[in-house]
Amino acid sequence: MSSYDNLLNLTGSHIRGYQLSRLIGHGSYGAVYQAISGLDTIAMKVSMQEEDLLIEASALQLLYYSNISPRFHFTGKYGPYHIIGMELLTYDLELIRETTPWKSYKRPTLIRIAYQMMKCLQALHELRLVHRDVKLSNFALTQPKTPGNQVSVKILDFGLSHVYADADGNLRDDPRDFNFSKMKYSSYDVSLGCDPAPKDDVIQASYAILYASGFDFREKLKAPEEILMNWKRELIRIPRDTLPLMMKFMTPFFEMVGELNDIIPVNHDLLKQRIQECLPEMDAGSALIWTEEDGQPLLI
Repeated sequence: MSSYDNLLNLTGSHIRGYQLSRLIGHGSYGAVYQAISGLDTIAMKVSMQEEDLLIEASALQLLYYSNISPRFHFTGKYGPYHIIGMELLTYDLELIRETTPWKSYKRPTLIRIAYQMMKCLQALHELRLVHRDVKLSNFALTQPKTPGNQVSVKILDFGLSHVYADADGNLRDDPRDFNFSKMKYSSYDVSLGCDPAPKDDVIQASYAILYASGFDFREKLKAPEEILMNWKRELIRIPRDTLPLMMKFMTPFFEMVGELNDIIPVNHDLLKQRIQECLPEMDAGSALIWTEEDGQPLLI
């Protein structure tokens, strides 16, 4: 059995005083387990990729007081594996989308999700941190709390993140030298070979919002490169004509996204204002509510 296969079979193991009770998820990064110690329950990420995990741990520590990412507990080693202990979140937004019969979020929920995504990115970018892997599955919900099972959206998975500037504003290179132009869901500029900047996190978030609305973004990504690139370009150039019918109500937000550039810093407050303008009859900053329907998670 390979080391990666072993990594997926650690349920029952004891690490740092915690017992791994169940496997929550896994991917190229490694695996995430629910871990229990007495009354304390956390998430523990286990990986063979030391550098990416150390970068993620550093990002979580940087964001410790921001309340927009899982709360960091510890990092270390367990045999051949590298680990991070962090706050246990509930379902990611893609999983909830997939379990709804209509494969989408209703407008009032979508607006609040979009608003909270912008709050997450604002906190990152204010710390000169660019995520570079913004997608629906990299946002998850906190544990429900009273009153009424309120939850909030947090951003996770910082293995590809980068602190792009120092305290004086001088740009910092990433020695890992990733080629993000090959990432199918990268922004138009990044697909052309530009380095990901804060505006590109926002553009990736706009794709995630489209996907959350029920738009088949996965199918769009299968299009030939020329067609996909043309769609990305037109979405930021003329969103009013490019957005699918079900998403035209969010034109004010997408028009603002289309105005972003690498010279002027992202105005996250204005982006949140544009989201509010898309559905003025409700408060975009109001709480999300977690519930269940027929045994499946539901966000309202």
